[in-house]
Amino acid sequence: MVQNQIRSLFLLFAGEEELPDAVQPVLDEAVLEVQQALKDGADEDDARLNWLAAAVAFLRYTEITAARDRAACTFAGTIAQNTDAAQKLEFAGLLVQAYRRLCRSLLEDETFLFQTM
Repeated sequence: MVQNQIRSLFLLFAGEEELPDAVQPVLDEAVLEVQQALKDGADEDDARLNWLAAAVAFLRYTEITAARDRAACTFAGTIAQNTDAAQKLEFAGLLVQAYRRLCRSLLEDETFLFQTM
């Protein structure tokens, strides 16, 4: 995985122009999460993994920022902005699912379950 590519994709998903310093740990954790999900012998340099790591980082970032009260300052005081955190979280989750499907040949199967009788 290529850190600069992951950063650029994250900025694309987040609609930001610059990456705040506080977001770097979120990117690092997303890369680690993707690395831990890889099958043995999977190619870590596959470009699809950059997209997945960026999507995971965007989901985590959205989870963090959705918890904050979004307010806008106006001449009449502070009012809540018209944002829908649930909709943003749903979109971010769907993005991760789409890139997991794209990378399914590289990732361990999360649905496998041992069952005893």
